[in-house]
Amino acid sequence: MPLVRRLWVAAACVLALVFATSAAQAQNLNVLPADTEMTVTINVQQILKSEALKGEKASLIINLAKAKISEGLEDKGVAKWFKKAEFDLFKDLGSITFAVPGARNPEEAFILLEGNFDAEKIEAAALEASKEADGPGLKVIKLGGIKAFEISPKDEKVLYVGILNKKTMIACSTKDDFTQAVARASAKKADFKNDAFKSLVSTINSKQSFSMVATSNVLGKLADKAPEGAVNPQAKQALEILKQMDGFSTAVTVAKDIDFQVGVAAQNADNAGKYALLGNAGLLAIKAKVKDAADQDEKLMPAVDILNTIRIEAKGANLLVRGQITVETLEKLMKALPIPQ
Repeated sequence: MPLVRRLWVAAACVLALVFATSAAQAQNLNVLPADTEMTVTINVQQILKSEALKGEKASLIINLAKAKISEGLEDKGVAKWFKKAEFDLFKDLGSITFAVPGARNPEEAFILLEGNFDAEKIEAAALEASKEADGPGLKVIKLGGIKAFEISPKDEKVLYVGILNKKTMIACSTKDDFTQAVARASAKKADFKNDAFKSLVSTINSKQSFSMVATSNVLGKLADKAPEGAVNPQAKQALEILKQMDGFSTAVTVAKDIDFQVGVAAQNADNAGKYALLGNAGLLAIKAKVKDAADQDEKLMPAVDILNTIRIEAKGANLLVRGQITVETLEKLMKALPIPQ
């Protein structure tokens, strides 16, 4: 089964605890498996509460999206289980992190949900939901000394789901991952095996709206598992470039403006420093060329504004490229796009 589908199936099964069918501190990464080499985090509450989305147009889009999701939950008979568990998807879910191992089958993914969870109410709703004919098989077991839910979706692998504390819920493919997560829940920091991944994780934080960290190893594995034709030539070229690196990270923060960053593992601090110097020299040349082009075509001015915010710097053994898109620049960019009337 393709990994993307497995991840969504896993996510659906986590929510099956409150479904009838198949900003607190975010990114509590210490519970993730030690062999994790890829994480993707969506900070739901940070996005919903961001200043950039408080405008009239943005609020309208957000409200429409919420209404569409709520409608979908109602149509599938899911909303009632949220209500029974007293779980508000838009208020109680803080963030979602998908983690993929590097040394094992990438399909053995681990899911971390952070927010506000009432274990007793969720268990009651889950057990009631499991009695419905089309619901996933579910039984309560003990793993690592705490209560866990063994979920057996039809034609899918078994998943183990549990609430570690009022702020943390996990779902994983193996009992071993679950018990180790329980043991690590009280740890002060994560202890990852891969040095490049461990270094790149330091470039992301809980205030970002979206973040991703991945080693070239796990990206190569995911590409190999992709269906034939699913990876286009441009993506293949990008993967070949990434294979020359140990790994990379990327993050976007939606606040008053939109901040973005890309990090690359440069093996050591000396290399990172050298690459930063070369990168900034190249950036100056690019800025000059784009500015000249913008003098001839004002539609390119948003590109100049964005380029002027970009900074390249070394952070330990990582090379970081940071920039910002202001709301004003984004509006200019949207107006310049050839949108058909």
